[in-house]
Amino acid sequence: MNNQYQIQQVVSEIYNQHRIQIDKIISVKHGEYYAVLHITPQSYALQQKYPSRYKGYSNYYATVHNLEQAEAYVAGIKEGIDQKVKTKQDRLAEKAKARSEFVNPYKVGDILYGSWGYDQTNVDFFQILEVGNRSLKIRKIAGRSIETTSWCSEYVEPVKDSFIKDEIHRVNLVISLCGNNVCHTIKSPVYGGLYKHEGRPHHSSWGH
Repeated sequence: MNNQYQIQQVVSEIYNQHRIQIDKIISVKHGEYYAVLHITPQSYALQQKYPSRYKGYSNYYATVHNLEQAEAYVAGIKEGIDQKVKTKQDRLAEKAKARSEFVNPYKVGDILYGSWGYDQTNVDFFQILEVGNRSLKIRKIAGRSIETTSWCSEYVEPVKDSFIKDEIHRVNLVISLCGNNVCHTIKSPVYGGLYKHEGRPHHSSWGH
């Protein structure tokens, strides 16, 4: 298109005139063409943060040949926005429902473990002292080696009721949706996440 550069200039002018009107969709006639511009919150934020780099920037615009095409383009963009909003609202409603119906699967005495490290594998064990609706009170317990697998490497398991620290931690269960299923995560007071110990040993390593 020969006047593509001119259209871009028009888009820049429109953006500069309407940049504070977030999520506004505009169509304007320029010669024999129409420019359709969508000013999104993201494009506005970029323009505000980097005014010289993103002067007149929009993250969605097109050129069409007549008013009917322009109106159809605008309608299509609006439909996409509405669908995105509806999807987000539906997801939030599903998540709220999942939180309200969630039943804490843990019980007092259960053991949680966390595994972390870069050039070594550290394993932490915690025993559950108290169970809330979506929270746990836990205390760190000792682990013991049950099998040496190689140099600086072994399998360890928790020692129930063998508390090694007086500090009691309160951790929350973060409820979310994994596809159509309800799932949760627990942040470790040490590092990473916590998971229920199901009886199998855990790999630990140290050194180089």
